[in-house]
Amino acid sequence: MLTAPRRQRGFSVIEAMIVVTVIAIMMVLSAPMSVEWLANSRIRTAAESMLAGLQLARAEAVKRNVPVEFVLDAALTAGWTVRVALSGEEIQTRAAGEGTSDVAVAVTPAGATRISFDGLGRRTANIDASSPIDRLDLDLPATVLAADKTRDLRLQFGPGGQITMCDPNVLATGDVRKCP
Repeated sequence: MLTAPRRQRGFSVIEAMIVVTVIAIMMVLSAPMSVEWLANSRIRTAAESMLAGLQLARAEAVKRNVPVEFVLDAALTAGWTVRVALSGEEIQTRAAGEGTSDVAVAVTPAGATRISFDGLGRRTANIDASSPIDRLDLDLPATVLAADKTRDLRLQFGPGGQITMCDPNVLATGDVRKCP
């Protein structure tokens, strides 16, 4: 009596080795892109953190109806403090390096470390008569990622207190990422 042949189930060792090899090749090819993506995400994290701090300073100035200032840390990294300008009462502080290590901040005008908002949410003169920040440019040093691979971001401040985040490298007219 003849019996029907048994059907095999599962994968053979050769099929499994081919799948593992293909996955390994894909991971090796994607590694440089993921390094670039992770580095650029540090710039975005730092910019969003500063944007949140600036919006907090503006909102607290309106809420308290007193001047509130956003102060960068002395080393011009991604650290900042929001405080009441007259009393120095700290509202919130963010230490440099919290998820944003290596991010360099360039301030315009050079040497400025603070921007103040009045009770209406508009930019106002700093209480210490120092020059207020007009613009913050965030980037990574070339030692971390090549300049042509970084996605720089800029925070700009209008006289009415509006804060915009944009990409200074976008030049295309009509692109919403372009700096005004």
